[in-house]
Amino acid sequence: DINSYKERLNLNINEKRSMVEKAIKFTHDNDTYFFDVSTSVQLLARYLNKQVTIFTHSLDNFNILSEKDNVSVNLIAGEFNKKNRFFYGSDYEKCFEGLEFDSAFLGAGAIRSDGIYYEDEEDAFIKREVIKRSKKVILLAEHQKYKKTAQYKGLELEQINIIIVDPISVSLFE
Repeated sequence: DINSYKERLNLNINEKRSMVEKAIKFTHDNDTYFFDVSTSVQLLARYLNKQVTIFTHSLDNFNILSEKDNVSVNLIAGEFNKKNRFFYGSDYEKCFEGLEFDSAFLGAGAIRSDGIYYEDEEDAFIKREVIKRSKKVILLAEHQKYKKTAQYKGLELEQINIIIVDPISVSLFE
């Protein structure tokens, strides 16, 4: 039900741009962030122009951010999921040990009344680890995510501090 990462990259680009304009306001010099594997967060990575430290498990975010002089970027590596373009492993608790993020910028596979879901179990696990270590959790999601389905729950709605959706008004959980 969810297209591959590359297929999603150019979908709803105007909506994503609008969300990123809002999200960028939550980034500040000298802060540390987690950037999720997400086409919306990838756009945020492109627009980001601040002196920050970023951790990510996204190959694309890493590639974009590694070209920016003012960004210190850390890749959380492991085995590579080709379809959805992220790295994963079984030792994420150890990977994230001692880390604290000022904010985590997350995407969503699907949004349901009981939480945020993802297509890959490993990806959902990473989200759960990241939010334990984040002062603020910011979700970027286009309204179409309310109509999608995905199997693995990553987080509860109550664990999100800020939800940035595109400007189209939508009746939640129809």
